[in-house]
Amino acid sequence: MNLSLSSSLSMRSFFFSFFSAGGSSGRRSWAASPPAGAQIPTSTATPNHRRIVISVALPKFNEMASVHRPRAGSNMTWFGPGNPYGLVKIRFPQAPVPPMADNSQSQPTIRESVRLIARGKLSPVDLVNDSLARIEAGNARLGAFITVTADSARAAAIKAGRRVRTGRGGVLAGIPISVKDLIVTIDAPTSLGSRVIPSGLPAGPDAPAIGRLRRAGAIVIGKANLHEVALGVTSVNEHFGPVRNPWDPTRVAGGSSGGSAVAVATGMGLGSVGTDTRGSIRIPSACCGIVGLKPTYGTIPTDGVFPLAATLDHIGPMARSVEDVALLFGVMTGSTRRAKAVLAAVDRKPGRKKVAVCEYLIRDADHDIGTAIETALKLLARRGASLVSVEIPELEPALEASRVIVLAEAIAYHDELLRRNPDGYGPILKSRLEGGYQLSALQYVQAEERRLELLTAYANLFQEVDCLVGAVLPVAPPKIGTQSVPVAGVETPLSEAFCRYNAPQNMTGVPALALPCGFSRTGLPIAMQLVAGSGHEETILGIGAAYQRETDWHTRRPKGP
Repeated sequence: MNLSLSSSLSMRSFFFSFFSAGGSSGRRSWAASPPAGAQIPTSTATPNHRRIVISVALPKFNEMASVHRPRAGSNMTWFGPGNPYGLVKIRFPQAPVPPMADNSQSQPTIRESVRLIARGKLSPVDLVNDSLARIEAGNARLGAFITVTADSARAAAIKAGRRVRTGRGGVLAGIPISVKDLIVTIDAPTSLGSRVIPSGLPAGPDAPAIGRLRRAGAIVIGKANLHEVALGVTSVNEHFGPVRNPWDPTRVAGGSSGGSAVAVATGMGLGSVGTDTRGSIRIPSACCGIVGLKPTYGTIPTDGVFPLAATLDHIGPMARSVEDVALLFGVMTGSTRRAKAVLAAVDRKPGRKKVAVCEYLIRDADHDIGTAIETALKLLARRGASLVSVEIPELEPALEASRVIVLAEAIAYHDELLRRNPDGYGPILKSRLEGGYQLSALQYVQAEERRLELLTAYANLFQEVDCLVGAVLPVAPPKIGTQSVPVAGVETPLSEAFCRYNAPQNMTGVPALALPCGFSRTGLPIAMQLVAGSGHEETILGIGAAYQRETDWHTRRPKGP
């Protein structure tokens, strides 16, 4: 497992060579599956003297009761009057069930839809029209879409139906999806969620990832709202209005792919394509109760995506279930062999996996979140996972390092636009971008050194374990307009709070999956994060799919308008 670095190997060349390495040979066999409350106070040293502590303590899960009062008689000036809700009182024997949940299965998942369409039981036209009807009913209230391509979507659905009837339908024939409005598509301009380019980027050839989805039969129904130019974690857009959380429209939906998450959560399409630079797929997925995958860096090309920070930018799928995300991801890779391997991984039992638990990735999380993660870990252990507690001190400094890298690389891309049209940016975003001018070369180099240290730590870790588990967010989605939140009693900028568990995966480029694992006592979704070594998406997708076969958190939907 020892990873030696030649002094002549540059940080950047190591960064890219690491992503193509993959593999997990030479793992040691661990045996640490403690019952609740048990501890195994032993430790070992890896060949590079990295200490891995096998000490798992899982407190008992307390029964909880909750009284939730959604906003009553509120008025949202941008979207019009809100809906009044009465007092809802629910007693939960184990974990909170969201008071706004709608468990109806009126809209099938992607995989279910594919099977129904293939058997002639469901029409692509009906499926697309259903999604468009949901957009018409809910978009003014939630702000999920900037552009809706209804005419081209209906035309594509008619063609998809013909192709299916003649046996030429693709693996996603007739499936309606949205695309984050940072990604170029052939049927609509790309606004970037900004006015800095007044008419947006013109419609052009689809980004490769979108082209692959279309060739498989997917139908793009619109461009999803986002945090301006993807630099932010709330999707409170200063130009196109805020994206609102469907579980409580007074709260943020997360960002920067917030519109994508809301669209999926509310059935305004069955899937979406987002981007992730410091958590921008996983954060809104967690806020809205859906599944989001940040793949290994470079697995899906980012051509056609307006860059934020090129060495951190990723593109990936978002959907209601791990199965659906796996199906989209397989197509987006452009490899038939990889697509088959991914689906095989989600369909089989994952086997006995070594699952690492790092205190940093759970520490300081709110009680409801910590409890939900601990409960999920217990389930994984009962199903054969071997839990291993690990220390990764390189994680904490990676957060500030990622901030430096994002701002330095973002201002490099936006410098000309900022000088040419400074008023095209919202004032908050403009101020953040201008912070990049204050960074020194020394700060950037030091940030890259922190990245290299974390890359090395992760390379060593994933030689020993299959998966790393933690939270996605330390706090529930706050009210729109919130600038800071208390984390472990310390008032913390919201961007720092939301990125702390997510940015390390962008710094290292390893795959990370966000999936629902519970609800807070106030009825807001909670998510856990599964992380694997470079190139091992099948591992986390397999574990995630197995978890979802045992739970129903991902089937709960917010009530419609």
